[in-house]
Amino acid sequence: MHSIGERIKHIRKTHDLNQVAFAQMIGISQGTLSDLESNKFNPSVETMIQLHHKFSIDMNWLILGRK
Repeated sequence: MHSIGERIKHIRKTHDLNQVAFAQMIGISQGTLSDLESNKFNPSVETMIQLHHKFSIDMNWLILGRK
């Protein structure tokens, strides 16, 4: 997974969530999530913090792809 968007999609699929449910959990719209997963833009700091809190995501992995 080379991009933040790919890693976000991986988190969603690992938790067996559709885009609508996942987006609601992290406080963004489904359209925004779709754009993030498609690498149209990077997530805001607030979105990354929500991913960290809701799914215990390592920020190093999310941002840099490193564990």
